[in-house]
Amino acid sequence: MLESAGLTTAEESTYLALLRRGGATVEQLARRTGRAVTQISRAVTGLQRKGMVHRTPAPDGLVVPVPPHEAIDQLIQRRHAELERIREAAHTLAAQARDRTVGRRTGELIEIVQGQASVRRAFDRVQRIAREQVRLLVAPPYAAPKQVNGVQLERAALVSYRVVYTVDSLADPAVAAATAEHVRTGELARLAPTVPTKLAIADHTLALLPLVWEDAAQDAAVLVHPCALLEALVALFEGVWAAASPLALSGDGAPTAIGEISDEDRALLSLLVTGMTDEAAGVRLGMSRRTVVRRMQNLMKTAGAQSRLQLGWRARERGWLPEQ
Repeated sequence: MLESAGLTTAEESTYLALLRRGGATVEQLARRTGRAVTQISRAVTGLQRKGMVHRTPAPDGLVVPVPPHEAIDQLIQRRHAELERIREAAHTLAAQARDRTVGRRTGELIEIVQGQASVRRAFDRVQRIAREQVRLLVAPPYAAPKQVNGVQLERAALVSYRVVYTVDSLADPAVAAATAEHVRTGELARLAPTVPTKLAIADHTLALLPLVWEDAAQDAAVLVHPCALLEALVALFEGVWAAASPLALSGDGAPTAIGEISDEDRALLSLLVTGMTDEAAGVRLGMSRRTVVRRMQNLMKTAGAQSRLQLGWRARERGWLPEQ
């Protein structure tokens, strides 16, 4: 019952015996619990250190339990303090590890992972090591069953998730349902026509990159530790993220891309990227020049483009234009 709070089996049985029948000497506790006097003496010493019992002065010398709510609160506070010290030590070690990156052997920077189970464990490892954010590029085929990411739901309150899905991935109803669940728990999601690879990145600390991501088996991957390659993978993700369309949940709870454009806007873009003037494109589509200019301004705003040239690139990246 209390082992998870850091008590040994002997300490727990001693404390429970005191709660049930009140204060007692060490010898009386040994008889109550059926344990040796030396074992009970060690248990009482441990309980005193944990603030769960105190002893009355001689001649009685009774061991008296501290009320459970007070004792457990003290235990929890001490465990929090210990965990905080461990966290600080881990951050210090991580900083020292980053400082030692220069000159490290390749084998220390790139870790090969083999076997589907090992790859799945490595994916969980990337998520659990993150302290600020997890970046993911998601695309079919899938090695694991199509279901919600349990680690993500568990850590959603602690770290942020930014995820780019492909259009094909959300075409699968199971993946779309899992994505909706992730978005409801705070995931920032975007949609792209394609992604260059599957990818998982924890902060600037660790990345998981499949070696052959088009294979559903996905039984080989690499873990990349802090180095130039890891920073390149972060930059790759940020480039894909910037070009992708934001996802939100529609009225029926399905993930839907924000900023999708109409067929009329697609036709307008197709004409203008060929070099046609606003006036000529307007005549072809039955629009005034003012309407063409207004539509182009709206498209630039939707795509986050600062110029028409940049809009052309963003339109290609988002799949707004037909493939040539």
